[in-house]
Amino acid sequence: MTLVASSCIALMGLSTGVAAAKPLDPVINTTCNYDQIVAALRVEAPELAGVLDANPEAQAKLHELVALSPDQRRQRIDQRLAANPDWRTTLDQKRATPQGQEKEKMLLRVAQTCHNY
Repeated sequence: MTLVASSCIALMGLSTGVAAAKPLDPVINTTCNYDQIVAALRVEAPELAGVLDANPEAQAKLHELVALSPDQRRQRIDQRLAANPDWRTTLDQKRATPQGQEKEKMLLRVAQTCHNY
């Protein structure tokens, strides 16, 4: 999985499958714009913000995802994961780790606070 793909999928909620459905809904359903998300990332998840800042392609992909409606985001992420089944496995494995769970918490904080920026 490329850094760009993993960063974008992670930033928009990892996956929308059964395992990820409810806890990450606020991430997928956010009405924040790109600038608000990035500002919240810088405060709530500086490590992820650093990955994003260092990768213009990831920035473009995230911008593209944020511009979509929540339903379109789910569809886009599901399509990418269906086309690359190894990504889902890798993401699920990462999510099962303490570090992955901490990243999920950071993403939820971003979704919960992005309207403040």
